[in-house]
Amino acid sequence: MKEKFSILNKISFLTIFTYTFLFLSCSENAETPSPVPIVEFTQIDFEPSWSESAEMITYAHSNIDPDFTGIYIINSNGTGKQQIISDFARCPDFSPGGDRIAFTQFENIYKIKTNGDSIVQLTSAGKNYFPKWSADNALIAFSNSINSDEYDIWTMNTDGSQKTLIDSNANYPDWVNGSSSLIYFKPMKNSGGSQTGDTLVQYFLSSNTKQVMAILTGDEHKINMYPSFAGDKIIFCSFDIESTAYVYSMDSDGSNITKLTTTQSYSPDYSPVNEKIVYTNRDKGNGRLWIMDKNGSEKTQLTE
Repeated sequence: MKEKFSILNKISFLTIFTYTFLFLSCSENAETPSPVPIVEFTQIDFEPSWSESAEMITYAHSNIDPDFTGIYIINSNGTGKQQIISDFARCPDFSPGGDRIAFTQFENIYKIKTNGDSIVQLTSAGKNYFPKWSADNALIAFSNSINSDEYDIWTMNTDGSQKTLIDSNANYPDWVNGSSSLIYFKPMKNSGGSQTGDTLVQYFLSSNTKQVMAILTGDEHKINMYPSFAGDKIIFCSFDIESTAYVYSMDSDGSNITKLTTTQSYSPDYSPVNEKIVYTNRDKGNGRLWIMDKNGSEKTQLTE
């Protein structure tokens, strides 16, 4: 099984550096197809996550050789890069204190010490992604899908016990104000089943209630991902109607939406300690991690 997985990885990694997405849409006249937009991008280092101290960043790395593919840690100044997990893995997130990392591999969530010891499997059913460790080290929020294309938001204890459903048809959780509430996206779809945008929801764990924070729709925000709480702002990634992704910020009530990147960009994560955003520059030929200020200024490349 492992050998088969590695062979498939080698095939997929030959094309992972430059993806081409083709989106077909139907016009009223079936004999006259609409133009097909083609978007090329590069994605080598992605899904970064700051440590609590903002001194380190963990991220997923893709390589044509599965031995060099996996989860890495790097200092925020670009030094000290080390591989923690080999083979295809993604969605890493630091524990409070930075001594462990939760991540997804083979559609399940694991945790491991940052020195590479003591790996523990935390999930076993369905497809599990986007683990997010709460600031009080009590819970991990994550997305789960069982026999469906739709995902639900769950929480579990950090040892994998007491899994609790938070909301259905929702994805990309992030903690707000320590561990008192979660934010996440719920997709909106038209009558034909195509996604037309997302609702940003905040869920309060103490009262088991939720509220709508923002509605993102239209040509620039067809699919929205990776919300990151930034105090008075929410940082997030949007795919537009042509499948091009950019990083945005908005006020917590959904107003003042601002595009922070002019190059293709993906999977942002915000640190309240240094007020910096780490993200993937998806421009063709780059695909590396970059860091910028909260307002989108002072962009610098981190990984090479």
